[in-house]
Amino acid sequence: MNVLRFGRAMVVACLLSGFPWLPDAAAQVSAVAPPPVEVPTRSAPPLPSSSEVVAAPSGQRSDVFGASLFQGRFAQQSFRGFNPEHIISVGDRIDLKLWGAVDLAVILEVDAHGNIFVPRVGPTRVLGVQNAELNDLVGSRVREVYRDNVGVYASLATAEPVKVFVTGYVRAPGLYGAFASDSLLHFLDLAGGVDPQTGSFLDVRVLRGGQTVGRFNLYDFLIRGELPLFQFRDGDTIVVWPKKATARIGGLVRNPGQFEFVETVSVADLLEMAGADPRSTHVLLTRNQTSEREAEYLSVDADLDAVTVVSGDELEVFADRQVATIVARVEGEFSGLGQVTLPYGSTLADLLERVGTTERSDMDGLQLYRKSIAERQKQVLDEMLHKLEQAVLNARSGTREEAELRAREAELVLRFVERARAIEPQGRLVLHAGFDPRTVDLQDGDVLRIPRKVNTVAVQGEVFFPTSFVHREGQGVAYYLEQAGGLTQSGDANRIFLVRPSGEMREASQGWFARAEVQPGDELIVLPKVDTKNFQLTKDMVQVLYQIALSAGVVLSI
Repeated sequence: MNVLRFGRAMVVACLLSGFPWLPDAAAQVSAVAPPPVEVPTRSAPPLPSSSEVVAAPSGQRSDVFGASLFQGRFAQQSFRGFNPEHIISVGDRIDLKLWGAVDLAVILEVDAHGNIFVPRVGPTRVLGVQNAELNDLVGSRVREVYRDNVGVYASLATAEPVKVFVTGYVRAPGLYGAFASDSLLHFLDLAGGVDPQTGSFLDVRVLRGGQTVGRFNLYDFLIRGELPLFQFRDGDTIVVWPKKATARIGGLVRNPGQFEFVETVSVADLLEMAGADPRSTHVLLTRNQTSEREAEYLSVDADLDAVTVVSGDELEVFADRQVATIVARVEGEFSGLGQVTLPYGSTLADLLERVGTTERSDMDGLQLYRKSIAERQKQVLDEMLHKLEQAVLNARSGTREEAELRAREAELVLRFVERARAIEPQGRLVLHAGFDPRTVDLQDGDVLRIPRKVNTVAVQGEVFFPTSFVHREGQGVAYYLEQAGGLTQSGDANRIFLVRPSGEMREASQGWFARAEVQPGDELIVLPKVDTKNFQLTKDMVQVLYQIALSAGVVLSI
């Protein structure tokens, strides 16, 4: 005991005298002292500002169905409305007003016996009464004492401020203040919402005194807009349970993504939740529970209620039907309808039989455009641009001067690549001179353009005056290049192309063809020169320029 007293005395002496390594005693006591306890008031809590609402992590987009529900919009708005279906229970607060023979305005709390004590009237049992019937019940009880000249108004105190715990699988568990009549979504949004990776949208519970007093399925709100009203109290706890079984669905559905369910769900119910497109015909169901993946291909007309989906399965919805007809569009110089319906397997000859022509229709310059060709041309162009981009970024230099040259080259090439990526190929199917239209099968969505006979020749690319000129009989490539002012310093005399109205492209750079006759409607394209001194990747650049000119009919400068 004496040792303990001596030790206490030494500690006190040290605190009073102060050691250089010991913090100030007053500061130490202040640091460990508990904060003063705030007595809760009944004033309304302020609405949270946008900076106070816990938001989802920026830049992360989840494919979980319902992940976009909580973006702070529910937390920004408070609800103080009348809930007629609320059942009065212990702890509810009743706003009572009397006037006339007696004036009274008071907030009464339902006690443990289920009663409220009305002054000068006595206990009135309200436990289990619906909110819609509360006013009549209290009014009849008051009029047992005050028979005449008394007005009664009794209602649930919906604007009552409360503090509710939000926990479980939410982004920011904590204690949040709002009004008793605020919705479950309001409190969840204050806590950042359900964590889409770990939390359940199907199982959200409200606990009161350790007992579950409310259970909510947020899919009811997401799909059907149904959300039961609930009256919260101080100390209630909202708990988001862990995520249950999930499966992914994609393809022809309005809401592709990951859906949650309890243990199992039928394919029919999952399609209903995801909103299957009316065009869908089949569902590919992939099983992932075994060591080997198994797949089922199901018709939407089958009994999909009997097909069970379990956690981890994947579904893809298709429109897999036999094509019976195709639709082709006709543009340009023709007479008749612009949309033509043909049996599947029809050829260009069948389409031409259905199209009326005029005396100005240029049937030798037919142009056929196809979506699948445009997609392939775009794919090839992107691959070439990617190759060019990687080559210029990975180019090595032996000296400082060479490194500076490569850096300038990379800057120019990358700007060129950025502009080239914005080009959309036309998807033209070249119809060479003398082709047989019976050998050209049509595809759904094909576009046939019948050009109008013109008496002009267009010159574009690296010339001083790119424009169109009136065709002159017997004149060749050299004549029209001269009319356009000749080639610029950037023009490449070895890369000049002659494009026929049908899309057929011929090189017109050297030899006798440079003096060959040019036909009406032709187009001359002069590609830019790639300086071998400045560009190490000359061959790749030329290939890209060729591809752009061929697929899009555009000359892109470097």
